[in-house]
Amino acid sequence: MNYTLFQPFYTKYIIRKKTFLLLLFCSLNFYAQYNKSGYTDIAKQRLLIHITSDYLHTISQGQIDKDSAVRASCRLYNLSILIPNNESYSDGTSIPAIKLLEQDKVNQAKNLLPKLKGENHFLTLLELSNYFIFKSGAQKKDLDEAEKYLEEILQQKKWDKWKIGALMLKANLLNQRGNSDASQKLYTEIEKQCKQSGNNLDQARALLEAGKTLQYGDPERLIYFQKALSIFQNLKEKEKEIETLSQINIEYFIARRYDDSQKLIYKILQLQKEIKYYHNQYAFDVLSYLSYRKGDLVKALYYSNKSIESMHSKEDSIFKGLFFLRRGQLYQHNGKSQEALFWYTKASENKTQETKLYWYKAFLSKAWVLNKLHRSNEALTLLKKTESEFPPITDFEKMHFAFILGETYASLKKMDLAEKNYSIFQNIAKNYPLEFVHDEFPAAFFQISSFYQQIGKTDKARQLLKNGVSHTFEIGVAEKSEYYYNLFRIDSTERKYNDAIKNLLLSQKYKDSSFNDEQKKKFAELLIKYETDKKDKNIKLLHTQNQLQLVQSRETEREKNILLIGALLLIVIVCLLLYSYIIKQKINRKLKANQFELDQKNTFLENLNNEQQKLLKEKEWLIKEVHHRVKNNLQMVTSLLNSQSAYLKDSDAKMAVKDSLRRMQAVSMIHQKLYHDDNISAIAMPQYIDELVHYLHESFDSENQIVFKKNIEAINLHVSQAIPLGLIITESVVNAIKYAFLEKQNGVIEISLYHEDKENIVLKIADNGIGLPDFTNKTDTNSLGLNLIKGLSKQLKGSFSIENNNGVNIIIKFIYLNN
Repeated sequence: MNYTLFQPFYTKYIIRKKTFLLLLFCSLNFYAQYNKSGYTDIAKQRLLIHITSDYLHTISQGQIDKDSAVRASCRLYNLSILIPNNESYSDGTSIPAIKLLEQDKVNQAKNLLPKLKGENHFLTLLELSNYFIFKSGAQKKDLDEAEKYLEEILQQKKWDKWKIGALMLKANLLNQRGNSDASQKLYTEIEKQCKQSGNNLDQARALLEAGKTLQYGDPERLIYFQKALSIFQNLKEKEKEIETLSQINIEYFIARRYDDSQKLIYKILQLQKEIKYYHNQYAFDVLSYLSYRKGDLVKALYYSNKSIESMHSKEDSIFKGLFFLRRGQLYQHNGKSQEALFWYTKASENKTQETKLYWYKAFLSKAWVLNKLHRSNEALTLLKKTESEFPPITDFEKMHFAFILGETYASLKKMDLAEKNYSIFQNIAKNYPLEFVHDEFPAAFFQISSFYQQIGKTDKARQLLKNGVSHTFEIGVAEKSEYYYNLFRIDSTERKYNDAIKNLLLSQKYKDSSFNDEQKKKFAELLIKYETDKKDKNIKLLHTQNQLQLVQSRETEREKNILLIGALLLIVIVCLLLYSYIIKQKINRKLKANQFELDQKNTFLENLNNEQQKLLKEKEWLIKEVHHRVKNNLQMVTSLLNSQSAYLKDSDAKMAVKDSLRRMQAVSMIHQKLYHDDNISAIAMPQYIDELVHYLHESFDSENQIVFKKNIEAINLHVSQAIPLGLIITESVVNAIKYAFLEKQNGVIEISLYHEDKENIVLKIADNGIGLPDFTNKTDTNSLGLNLIKGLSKQLKGSFSIENNNGVNIIIKFIYLNN
């Protein structure tokens, strides 16, 4: 049976089942804690809502209206209920009043409105209108409320920023009130204004929305969508392009352009891949349905697998019952009833009233397959239990529950009860909106027709077949085969053998392109029956009686064999269960032992890790203590030298002592910083050089007005490089202060430290003083300072150069040791 296969019909038809919708929103709101869509881009969030809501609205078949489907989709992924309809005036940013609306705290949002000023006030008015226009259903009080806020906006002079957004909301409001002509007229005006002002994006949005508000199947819809698509493609708005193509696809379905629809879905999937939109399950589900209609069950199963694989999150899996239902239907139509039963059972697991929309069809299909497997008592138990726990509420549930219950009673030979429930189905079906009639309707009529054929009411059976065909725009390959097979049975019962043969051939044609042996046998038997007719009636009757006796004898023997085989199987099963229990106990004991050993190893590793952390902290403390003591010892030596210099009378000796003091201070400052900083092996050079230069400048009692210019990159050097570099800077700066400038001469000393490339660092110290005395080899000198600088450069494994260029330029280039 082609039970509830997805048929993309769309409409604005509303059946107000308040309890159903409330439960649906409650179930989806359970997941609402944060944005669960997987997208941070608001364009993809909007696309997800539109595609999900279209799918939800369609598979409900009139049980939920489009606005309710949109809000349910927003709740499912915890996205704002306002963003599907506010893209012409909002980028998705929110303010407190709007956040309250997103949480359905409308009264609190209204109370904040008088306190808001300027843009926030106008934006809140727009979102209040948005909230009430697209609220579930089309209640007059909600639309009046929305219109009140819209009029307040439109009366303002400073509203150009939101003009298009407000007009589009008003056009939607007119459509919700049932004034389609006024709505279309306003959309035309909006499109014209956007075109004149060069606002191409809003022009395309207006065209898209204008098409959406028209009835499905209206020729103008496709015209609007094609115009919008062209603009979106030029603007490279791929999310809107996908949304528009999805709407065009609806029109292709209505026009029965299934090949065009299939090509369009392939294009949609390609665009989704390009923008990294991964919610492809709905597109794959439609492709599965289209393949089924063509009779290609292999491709249908392939796309069914793809739809299931495309579910990536807990939120996506709320629809898993519908995708599992599709899988079960494909197995069922491939003659694999046991596999179908498995998927129907899987689709109807964890039944709740809140998720009824997603599992109810699978539950009905499960009962159907149980009947086909001759487990009708089990099917009846399932139906009665589910009816008690989850009574059918909507017309869709009532009619299809009655149909399956009728099928079950027919299988149990309770014909009166079967006919009673079939009548319930027919009474509801004849008034059911045609836009929500999918393939399960003709399948049901065909099956009821078969029932009446069995009880000899062939006229009634033939009429029901006609009703089944009239209830759908076009039946698929499987339904055509079933339709002609039922005609064959009716014609055979009425002894219209010519028609019967023709209908059997048509049934076989749609079922299989070539006859198999069994089908040929049936066809030959039908020809023999037609040729012998009444002449062999008595012979056939006698033959039939003998056959019945033979069948009864064989049945008795078969029952004995079944009992014997059943007993043997029971013994084997008990043995297997016992063996399985023993193996399980053995494995459990082994797992416990492994777990105990693993716990011990984890405890040991944890203790070892704690010890290592403790040793590491002690090591860091010891290193800091070493730096502290080295600094103290250097300070002590410095103090001793200071004291000694006080007793020296020779100026050269005093100068030598002071130079030594400065060198010690340069080293001491490094150890002091290592002691105080968290990093015990590296020195931040900008801070260190700044402090060092300040100290050196202050250490000279000079009348020169020397300005220091520092260009130091944020470089951290290991202590092994920081100490030589500090001493080089000390020697260079001290020499410049002492010798570069004449008495009372103003001067500039520039210090630069920077990366020449990834591996090399350059230190450059330059002054604008009198420069070096002339000599041939500027690096060949007996000066202690220059010799010290050269030695320290070698310690850094770097190069040293010095030259006169409007003063002395010292350049040290060395390899950077990465800390």
